[in-house]
Amino acid sequence: MDGIRASRRSILGRILMNGIKWLESLKGRGIKIGLERMDTLMEKFSPDYRIVHVGGTNGKGSVCQFVGSILQEEGFDVGIYSSPHLERLNERITINGTEISDDSLNEIAEMLMEEDMGMTFFEAMTAISLIYFRGKIDFAVIEVGMGGRYDATNIVNADVTVITNISMEHEKYLGRSIEEIAGEKSGIIKGGSVVTACTGDALRVIEEKAREQKSEIYVVGRDIKWKRLSPKKFLVEGNDIYELQTNLSGIFQGNNIAVSVKVAEILGIKKRSIVEGIRKASLPGRMERAGMFLLDGAHNPAGIEAMGEGLKDFTYRKLFIIFGAMKDKDIESMVKALPEGELIATAVGMERAADTEMLSSIIKKAGKTCICESNVENAIKKAMKMAGSEDLICITGSLYLVGEARRILKKMGIKFSSPL
Repeated sequence: MDGIRASRRSILGRILMNGIKWLESLKGRGIKIGLERMDTLMEKFSPDYRIVHVGGTNGKGSVCQFVGSILQEEGFDVGIYSSPHLERLNERITINGTEISDDSLNEIAEMLMEEDMGMTFFEAMTAISLIYFRGKIDFAVIEVGMGGRYDATNIVNADVTVITNISMEHEKYLGRSIEEIAGEKSGIIKGGSVVTACTGDALRVIEEKAREQKSEIYVVGRDIKWKRLSPKKFLVEGNDIYELQTNLSGIFQGNNIAVSVKVAEILGIKKRSIVEGIRKASLPGRMERAGMFLLDGAHNPAGIEAMGEGLKDFTYRKLFIIFGAMKDKDIESMVKALPEGELIATAVGMERAADTEMLSSIIKKAGKTCICESNVENAIKKAMKMAGSEDLICITGSLYLVGEARRILKKMGIKFSSPL
């Protein structure tokens, strides 16, 4: 009998490995525009839970965590689908804060492998999340991957749609102007309520889309207001007045918190759950402190600017910046937006990443100087040798860089703490 069980475990292990291997192999398929593959697949697996769909340029991850935490405090079972992951693929899919198990991830991946219709990696991960959530949750908080209109997540119909903010990104796919990008991102609006912190041209596009879809729209600064009381405390005025403590650092969290509070009000959540949900929410890799290090996954110019503004909450003598980025990003504008500091350029260990030669050339073109280190571990060691006890080492430019850095810092025994 023991031999049979061992044999079954061995066979199961091979099956699971095949599912994961297939999933990882999809990364080579890149981006494919269109929802046909997802539509065909999801005819069999339509959601049996309510949905909050979160799009925009920056702040999506924070809003997902705030909203998810609030809904949990209200007593709901909540699934969150977000991307990218920092250290483990499983991070992208959670229920009540617990990651999808390897067994479940592999089992669903194997099922999709049998029905492979040429889907991309992101499409497969989106499908896995929606299938995994069935029968287990009351609410799903779904983060858009890129854009909106043709994003794999746009097969869902949301109770509430969020568009956090809009700035220039992914111009090759989304457009060369704020209006064009807003048009793509507003493609997730399909009825229900809409909450946004957008302004100017982007807001005009989103309001027009909301009118077209007969969606009621709520705008931060008009329908819900906020002000910062201290680095980690905000006053928000919506249907009620909330004094909110948060673990997430940065003045830019004011918009994310206001958006999340309005989503909760639309869904009829009690004030106590809103207050506690905001207080308990956390998000690794965003203004995250680890000893003398600060890790922030800002990966576009607006995100870098917000990170630089957030640094004003920290006290330090000298700033060192470890910078790495994906080669398809607007690296020159990101470099120009970096705060003043000793710059160490490094290459993230993946094909999409810009190498140090490319980074060095762009940094020089942007009028700045840098030291180059061929990999993230060497960059961290270099910064530690250069920095004094009162200095700050900021790691930024990519969530992939931050994920790699987190693994290295943990291996070094450096402890992570709350952002402030």
